[in-house]
Order: sequence, then structure tokens, then C-alpha cells
Amino acid sequence: MIIEYPEYYERFRCIGGECPDTCCAGWEVDVDDDSVQYYKSVEGPFGDRLRKHICEENGDSFFPLTEKRRCPFLNNKNLCDIYINIGEESLCQTCTEYPRYFMDIGNYEQMDMSLSCMELGRIFYTECDKINYLRAENDVPGEALSEEEQGTLIEVLALRNRCIEMMQDSPASFHEKMEVLRGMIAEAQGMTPGEKDSERTFLKEDYRDLVSLLETMDSINDEWSGKLSVYRALADDPSQLEKLDVFFTDNASLLNTWMSKTAVYFIFRYLIDTCIDGDIEYELCLIHRSLKLIYFMLFAEWLKKGNIGVNDMIYVSHLYSKEVEHDDSNVAKIKNL
Repeated sequence: MIIEYPEYYERFRCIGGECPDTCCAGWEVDVDDDSVQYYKSVEGPFGDRLRKHICEENGDSFFPLTEKRRCPFLNNKNLCDIYINIGEESLCQTCTEYPRYFMDIGNYEQMDMSLSCMELGRIFYTECDKINYLRAENDVPGEALSEEEQGTLIEVLALRNRCIEMMQDSPASFHEKMEVLRGMIAEAQGMTPGEKDSERTFLKEDYRDLVSLLETMDSINDEWSGKLSVYRALADDPSQLEKLDVFFTDNASLLNTWMSKTAVYFIFRYLIDTCIDGDIEYELCLIHRSLKLIYFMLFAEWLKKGNIGVNDMIYVSHLYSKEVEHDDSNVAKIKNL
């Protein structure tokens, strides 16, 4: 199998309790079958504690959240009691893999990490001037693809790579590069850029439409609900939205750098889904909406503080990713044309 992943994948190390956020709160922890069987065999008081918190439902197992919406094994120092008591090798698959994700199609595997992790965000935005992608191979056989499916995979990956190259190497502004991106995808579909853009209804959405979309999604913490109230008030206030031009003018260099890099993240992560969805327009819609929402969320931080720095970019990308990318139904809503 051919494996492809960004260079920062190898540099990431979890910083545990030093992280400004925790990945062990807000969502239930799915527990794989092998870990369940092991946890049921652990002896002593900690084994009893493990078994007490394993819930099984419809053939799936998980650790339900406490009343404070935290994993029952997350202690008051934001450290994992499973890790402390029975070792890192005893963590379930979900905890071992996060923030990594894996996507397999045929003999190709794509690996990346989620911006929902703030430490990954720090590496992504502060240590990577350009995202380099690495390839490796192993002897694991992939699922057999038809000739047509294999051809689609090759075409999608080639287009994805051209889009990433353009987004990273072009001196144009972020907004101009997004127009070029849409044009590249239109040409791959056999249409002219202007003709295809006229059909893309998601390009006509304003911030009120996008906030309404966010309001239909599942939420995992009170912070997000509070932010949604801020975004709704802002989207409904024309006098505030008039400041978007000043926002861009005052921060053009930073915004072009950060947003172009974030576009690369979404392009690498999602264009391959075309092989499953069957229409790259779903993926383009997700990329467009996600970037526009993150830009809007950053605008809200700028209005509140009067300035923005890289920590704000890390924060809003983390907040968006955590709320959207880890819920399949939310991702489907962002993709829905």
C-alpha cells in the first residue's frame, strides 16, 4: 500500500496537561472491542473502575461523559488515569490515534491530523512555511478497485496535488487563489470557470446563511453555543459587516498566509472523498464554506480584541474543526449542496 502524509505528521507529540484544550471532554470516547476485552480483564480497584464506566449500546462500546462533559478518566490535572495506572499501551484506539485520521481507497492510504488539536494547530501555523507531503510503502494489500475506480482515484489525486501546489506557490491573494481553485475544478469537469461558478449556489451564500447552517448542527460544548450567539448577532448587523474590508486591509499579509495554508489542509483532507461521493462539487462546497466560516470567526475575534495573532488563527480553526469535523452528520451538512 502507498501511504501519503504531511511532514508535520512525524513531528507531532501530545503535550497532555500542558495543552490549552483537552481532547478528553465534550465527546464520548468510543472503545474498540480489543480494548473492552482487555479492560474487563484488569484486576483490582482500577479494573473495577474501568468496568463501571464501559457502556455498551447497539454492539458499540464507549465511555460516557460525566455531568461536566468530561471523560470519566480525565483527572483534575487534565491527565488520563488510564495512562497513569496501566500505561500508554493500554489506551483504546480512539485515544491512541487522535488527532490522526486515516483514509484508505484501494492501494492508497492518506494520513493526516486534525486542526481540532491545538498543539497540531501550533505546529501547522507556526512551524510550517510550506506543507510538504511524504510517501512511503508497506506490504499491506489494499482493497481491489475496478479499472474505473482506479482511474478516478488517480485523477482525483493528481488534481488535488495541482490545487495544493497552486495554493502554496502562487503569489496571488487568498481570494484570488480560491477563484483559481474553482476554475481548476471546473476545467476538470469539462466546463469553463465562469460557466460553472454561475451554477454554484453555495457561492451566493452570505454569513447569515452560513451561521444558520451552523445552528442546525450538533454542539458538543457550551463555548460553541456562546460563540454561535456572537456569530448570529454579527451576521445580522450590517454596520459590523461593513468592517470586513478594513479587517482584510489591516491584516492582508497574515490572512493570505493563514487562509491559504488552511485551504491546503482542507484540500488534502477532503478532495479524496470525491472517490466516495462521486461528485467533487460536494468537496468544493465543504472547502468553500469551511474557509469562509473560519474567516468569519477570525473576523469576530478581531472585532472583539482590535487585533489578531497566530493564536487566534489556531483557536478558531480548532473550534471549527472540533465542532464540525468530528461529527459525520455535521460534515455532511457542510457538504450538502
